[in-house]
Amino acid sequence: MTFLKRSYPLIVWAAREVLRRPGRNLLLLACLASLTFLVATALLFTRALDRTWSRLMDQAPDLVVRRIDAGGWAPIPVEAGLASASTVPGALSPKARLWGVVPGPRGPVTVTASTATIPPKALAGLTPPVRGQAVVGTGVTDALEDQRLVLDGRTALTIIGKFSPETSLATHDLVWIAPQDARQLLGIPAGTASDLAIYLFHQQEEEAIRADLSAAFPWPVHVSGRSTSALRHHVRAVRMGGIAVVACVPAVLAMVLIVTGTAAGSSSRQSQWGLLKAMGWTTGDIVRLQVVESVIVAIPAVTFGLASAYAVVFHPPAAGLAAMWITGGQRLHELVLDPSDAAVTMLEIAALVVLPYLAAAYLATVQGVARDPLLLMQENPWK
Repeated sequence: MTFLKRSYPLIVWAAREVLRRPGRNLLLLACLASLTFLVATALLFTRALDRTWSRLMDQAPDLVVRRIDAGGWAPIPVEAGLASASTVPGALSPKARLWGVVPGPRGPVTVTASTATIPPKALAGLTPPVRGQAVVGTGVTDALEDQRLVLDGRTALTIIGKFSPETSLATHDLVWIAPQDARQLLGIPAGTASDLAIYLFHQQEEEAIRADLSAAFPWPVHVSGRSTSALRHHVRAVRMGGIAVVACVPAVLAMVLIVTGTAAGSSSRQSQWGLLKAMGWTTGDIVRLQVVESVIVAIPAVTFGLASAYAVVFHPPAAGLAAMWITGGQRLHELVLDPSDAAVTMLEIAALVVLPYLAAAYLATVQGVARDPLLLMQENPWK
């Protein structure tokens, strides 16, 4: 409280100086807010995308076994495949999965008849479809004008449900249908499946069990792990965030140069410094005054930029537009991202923008004010 009482006159004086130059300070506030918004949108989106995908991946199988032959992928016999997987110690609850990709109304969609391919959270409150019915993701319903879905140009399905937007990263283009419809669309005979999902007792044994699974089947198979997929998506998110930050570095440097040039080169500003020094102000007093002025401009600018970025990233319709802007891909309607740890990211962004700005204002003021007051007023007459 004592510090605030002693600083109150300086804060009032600084606020008065800010109001004396409304045009310049409003322009500076807009530049800071825009820069904060761009940096925060990119970093918040990529980190939230990484967290959301990791949360969904935690519900995926630890290992997936696919049969391969000379032509590539081949259906795997269910009984023989389950029997072979069960012989591997540590491989728990092998499940046959029936899924694939078929042409949809506006491009390819993923069809599945196995709940093992769907995050458990997405299944909450949904009724399993029977023949002629389907449960679809948000990306599929956005392409329809009614409750009818035609796949591969021949199979018409009635939509009876929709996956939760909170799982849209995994269910955006997903269509859950009955096994009979899936086999007809995918051309997979009865008694076979697309692949096998394997769950492990200890995830640390993934590499060892992967080798055992490859040797346990009577046909060539390819075994992929959840950790590999999760790492791939994590690297992609980190790369997008890094590119976004690097792209904003020139804007930060430009802001520093503008602040430095404005503070050090303004004739009216230097004249004011000379007058204040002649009135008894010390160099430290003037430097503190300029820093407080910068803080008064920076706080609302950064707050507005961060609030706007948060709304864009975590408001579902706007998040879809942000995804299209940052990834260069298609728009994801009703994209719901995980906001946990967003506060830490916003503090990092505030520091990334505010610290260079305050440093530029401080150094420019120190350089400009450390002169004789008479020289300051003579070389730059008061205006």
